[in-house]
Amino acid sequence: MYTFNRLKPMSMLLGIVLLIVGIVFLAVPDKVTEFLAIFTGAIITVFGIFRIITVAAFWKTIINRGLLLVLGIITLIAGIFMLFNPDITITIIGTIIGLFAILLAIDRFVTANRLKRVMNVSPTIISGLIHLVFGIGMIYSAIVVFSVIIVLIGIYLLIAGVMFILSSLYFHDF
Repeated sequence: MYTFNRLKPMSMLLGIVLLIVGIVFLAVPDKVTEFLAIFTGAIITVFGIFRIITVAAFWKTIINRGLLLVLGIITLIAGIFMLFNPDITITIIGTIIGLFAILLAIDRFVTANRLKRVMNVSPTIISGLIHLVFGIGMIYSAIVVFSVIIVLIGIYLLIAGVMFILSSLYFHDF
């Protein structure tokens, strides 16, 4: 009981934080998507700066220093571009995710074809269709799909926050 009493305030705080984040995700999914795109651009920019500084600091000892310096500069430029063009960033990331989903769909269809004489491949085909539809949707309209994903995450965070609070107040199982 002593351990539960010590964890109860932490689970309440976590539940409240999850509720707030869930509400933000549901209230302004476009802004959350834009923030994530800008955050991605910031991370890539910092990585580019870090790469350039590292190559410059160890110039004499690094093999392929010219190539690494050029890659650092390209990464820096890409990060800055992403910082100031979040819609393009979302589209690029969405396209990459969409292509990956389509490749997974192709893998599922090939696997289903290979195993069709051995087992029931309906679940494999359904999985492939889900990947294919998601991939096409992601490539077609990454911003909309990202917004839908953000809303779904918001719903989950909202429910998780309520469950944490209920667990600590009523169920006493946290």
